[in-house]
Amino acid sequence: MTTLLSWVGIDTHGPASVYIASDSRISWGSSQQWDVGRKVFASKTSPEIFGYCGNVSFPIQILGQLIELIDTGCLFEKNDSHDIKLNKIIKKIESSYHERPVVQRGVFHIIYATRISDRMNSVFHAYQISSSSKGHITYEEFNFKNKSHVVVALGSGQKYFESRHDKWVGKIKEDPHDSGRSSRNVFSAFCDSLKAGEDKMSGGSPQLIGLYRVGAAKSFGVIYENNRYLNGIRLDSITSINNIEWRNILFERCCGHTMKILGKAQRQPKLMHIEEPN
Repeated sequence: MTTLLSWVGIDTHGPASVYIASDSRISWGSSQQWDVGRKVFASKTSPEIFGYCGNVSFPIQILGQLIELIDTGCLFEKNDSHDIKLNKIIKKIESSYHERPVVQRGVFHIIYATRISDRMNSVFHAYQISSSSKGHITYEEFNFKNKSHVVVALGSGQKYFESRHDKWVGKIKEDPHDSGRSSRNVFSAFCDSLKAGEDKMSGGSPQLIGLYRVGAAKSFGVIYENNRYLNGIRLDSITSINNIEWRNILFERCCGHTMKILGKAQRQPKLMHIEEPN
């Protein structure tokens, strides 16, 4: 299956960012694996991001098609609300899904996040769109809390990620400004669980996409085990490598050429897990 998760970053003004991360492994049974499969999709022109888990063949096709429709301006109108965007997406998914042979439909889960307006007027929304074993398409919207948090974790690697995340966060005080639930701890816990290999259905490099208050969605390059990856595929250094933003497993901003933390980026110390005395 996979490990798929989404989290939201909250500052003093409210939600400021939404991210989706995944591994890169596609499996056929327990013995056949491919660690270069794409599982996240980010629009280049609009604040829309998607990730999937479950049966691969349908979501990887429909999400590629949806991104193309969005980027070419053939799906959304400029002033579409988040409800209208969601309805358009679900209609495309339902139409395509029900055209597949019944025995080939499979069960999948898609995380979809979007932003309406921008800057201090920005409002983020995140949804889970799922198919059932009976062939129905359902969806739910997630409610954001008043502090940074994991919105949802899915897939065969969910429990391993959650265990690592608990260790990263540790026994820290519940506080609206609690830095222990920041993006670095979520992403680092995910990378830890991936490297540990506890879930045999998750593997390859991390994939990372996100939304900020301004601009279109972002696809992030990831520095992982001393290599550069984008959407699961390894990259060599070229002149334009820094056309995208790079992050390491501590979520620090890095140079794509050197794979080192950028000079002005804030170094993020690992938060130690402290056991309470008996």
